[in-house]
Amino acid sequence: MPDGQYSFYLHNDDRTDIAAMATISTISQPLRGEFIRTAAAAGAVAYRADARLPALIPVFFDGQLSAARLCAMMALVSGTWSALSGLPDEPDSGVPAQTITPDADSRRRRYTLALQDDRSSERVEEILAGVSSRLRGDLLRNLIISGLALHTTAPELPRLLTSMPVPPATAGELLNLVGQVAQLVPVGLKTAAASAQEKPVSPVKASPGAETSGIKKNMRRAFGD
Repeated sequence: MPDGQYSFYLHNDDRTDIAAMATISTISQPLRGEFIRTAAAAGAVAYRADARLPALIPVFFDGQLSAARLCAMMALVSGTWSALSGLPDEPDSGVPAQTITPDADSRRRRYTLALQDDRSSERVEEILAGVSSRLRGDLLRNLIISGLALHTTAPELPRLLTSMPVPPATAGELLNLVGQVAQLVPVGLKTAAASAQEKPVSPVKASPGAETSGIKKNMRRAFGD
């Protein structure tokens, strides 16, 4: 494919992929290319804040990622446990399970990510170039689905993250920003974020899969599947 273009697939038999396809389908066809590009760039910001986030966010994305759940995830990743006490109760949300018809045209759908010559696209390419080709497809999927999930948290959030001259550099800073956008107990979240910034978490160098298993268990214990 030409430079700056990447193909990725979403599958009709995967719950998270179905939710991602449903989110993309809410955008009119002429705007989908830019929408997917913004989602990937927002996912790249989350990756740079903490490389474990794009691996975690899709696990808990069922078509709607609440701000409370997203903030709880970032609090667990950054170790700012005090932020959890300031979050509202998690409501029952999400989209109902979608049925895949037997006569579906294909078990997967192909999408194209077309990056541009701008800083947000450069962040995506730098991240993809930093992993082996064997892992690149899964990482790209996680970046895009994470960005789609952030869109369902607050439609303006992905665009805000990609347009900031200096985006959040840590999970604590991202937690603070999401808390302000979603208007979630600003005082408690600011305190927790400030604590995280004072004691930044060491960046994750390799694949975050093994290191996120404990966080996934804690999130499932707190919110369920």
